[in-house]
Amino acid sequence: MSYEDEGDDVFGDAVPEGEAGVGEDDYADGGGAAGGGGYDNMDEEEEEDEDERGYENGAAGGGGGEGLGLGEGVEEEEYDPDAAYGAGGLVDDEDELDPLEEDISQEDAWVVISAYFSEKGLVRQQLDSFDEFLQSTMHELVSSAGEIKITPELQYMPGQDTVRRTFQINFGQVYLAKPTAREKDGSLTSMFPHEARLRNLTYNSPLYCDISCKTYEADVGDRSQEEGEGLEAEEERENPKEFLGWVPIMLRSSFCVLVNRTDKELTELGECIYDQGGYFVINGSEKVLIANERMSTNHVYCFKKRQPSKFTWTSEIRSFVDNSGRPPSSMFLQMYAKGTQHSKVNGGHIRAQLPYIRTDVPVVLVFRALGYTNDKAILEHIVYDFSDTDMMEKFRPSLEEADVIQNQVVAQDFIGKRGSAVNVGRNERINYAKGLLQREFLPHVGIGAGTEAKKVFFLGYMVHKLLMCSLGRLEEDDRDHYGKKRLDLAGALLAGLFRQLFRKLTQNVRKYLQLCLDKGTQFVVGTAIKSQFITDGLKYSLATGNWGDKKTATKAGVSQVLNRLTYASALSHLRRLNTPLGREGKQAS
Repeated sequence: MSYEDEGDDVFGDAVPEGEAGVGEDDYADGGGAAGGGGYDNMDEEEEEDEDERGYENGAAGGGGGEGLGLGEGVEEEEYDPDAAYGAGGLVDDEDELDPLEEDISQEDAWVVISAYFSEKGLVRQQLDSFDEFLQSTMHELVSSAGEIKITPELQYMPGQDTVRRTFQINFGQVYLAKPTAREKDGSLTSMFPHEARLRNLTYNSPLYCDISCKTYEADVGDRSQEEGEGLEAEEERENPKEFLGWVPIMLRSSFCVLVNRTDKELTELGECIYDQGGYFVINGSEKVLIANERMSTNHVYCFKKRQPSKFTWTSEIRSFVDNSGRPPSSMFLQMYAKGTQHSKVNGGHIRAQLPYIRTDVPVVLVFRALGYTNDKAILEHIVYDFSDTDMMEKFRPSLEEADVIQNQVVAQDFIGKRGSAVNVGRNERINYAKGLLQREFLPHVGIGAGTEAKKVFFLGYMVHKLLMCSLGRLEEDDRDHYGKKRLDLAGALLAGLFRQLFRKLTQNVRKYLQLCLDKGTQFVVGTAIKSQFITDGLKYSLATGNWGDKKTATKAGVSQVLNRLTYASALSHLRRLNTPLGREGKQAS
């Protein structure tokens, strides 16, 4: 039913046509023109009377309460600001002060902090991080890396049509069941944390995923339909809820069976009502993930090198694309010291260390490889004021070092020669350099074609900051400043580990699909997916503390046995931070 049919019921009784919503008596008492009728329903005579009254009756506003006039029958007087404010312009009455503008005392702040921890608990940072990993991050990782596409080589058979086929596998929606245990007879039963402790089991849940298999066909030579683009699938098979592996569950998280239980129910399940969770049960042992401290990504840092060194200053950035599943891509700018022998200029030049490039590259050549070949165009992105002769002279050695190459294609070939691929042709080297600059060079600014202008602006900012620090106009960055630090909690740590394990799983599926195509056998999804990649990988890292693949684990001590000596020691262990040290043992990595 619309509001038009029930207008009287919704808005009250309607005002009869021709009657004013507020009468003359109301105006005489100082009321404003409010209500359903107002001025629209007044007769002409009433309007004239109202105009004659003016401010005498205080009909100055449309509020419906007492108007802002000067009162009934009172002549207008000059406004005195001291009537409400003192000589200093401040309100005399303390009650009229805005409570939001009052200073917050230290006692008030502690009241807020106590209320926060009373509601959230002391380990909420662990629980929220793990919930975010399961609810959103895992699905984003599967969606970004869960596509496999293979176009086998054509087999020319006499008398048969030449058709190019493309096979595509997509990993879709992921599902997580309640924590269960697989018995010896293969059956699945519900599991509680106390049972996992007593039976030396892992408190985990099965992970499932929707997988679709599609086959595309296109005529040979049709470039527009290459690799199945723009085609409808000739054959499509849906495989709902295929088993991917077991995922350990954090106690008291949103996916734990203990969440939202009463104290009586927790006691019956063998749990302590004061236990706040935030840990895992792996093979019957309680394990806690220690938060790791690291330098923030997508931030430009400038540091002065300790002498003796062939560099005087260095600028670095760890470029990371959020929610992409890609590992960080690092890039460094290094200013060489005076008297460096391996360059035609006498030091002071700047070179860039690019990902997957074996040697340093003159920074001006990076600008030219991105399409900015003119020296003036390059300087406009680095030296913002051409009258700044000190900065112009500081950057002169970098321009002189790269004056031999003035062409974009030659600069790209220069970079491609120093790539990981060897003994390849010129076109392959140029394409390699183009792909590297599009995908691996500053990926947080943009990935793909059309992002060169943005990357040139950002690279110019990095060089500008490096020059400012070398000229003494900016101080070098403080590695220990907490504003430049980030904490990897349980969710971020598990996301990085899951990314590696899921990549291994998809690589194995790709190999199996290629094998089926070579042999001409039927592709079976259940056979292609090896669940032990995710199951064993997560369990190994949580059980040993060696974070990463068994062969390439880079961190140690990430997972530790929960300290149950006292209640305070358990809480302390759940809130602990770890600062990993570099190989030198002097600075944080």
